Amino acid sequence: MSVNELQDQMAKLSLEDRRQLTAFLVSLRHQELAGYKESLAKKIDDTNEANWISLEEFDRRVSA
Repeated sequence: MSVNELQDQMAKLSLEDRRQLTAFLVSLRHQELAGYKESLAKKIDDTNEANWISLEEFDRRVSA
């Protein structure tokens, strides 16, 4: 399947499906970055609530 065909199919997806696809593509990109796993583990282990974001803020960031 070509990139153009993929784009055509993605244009037909619902907003929720496009959001899920976006999150998937971002996760693939991050997996390729050097040190990503270590960086993510550090963020997950962070117990300082000042560094946390709400689910709404997360959705806003990944949906932009």
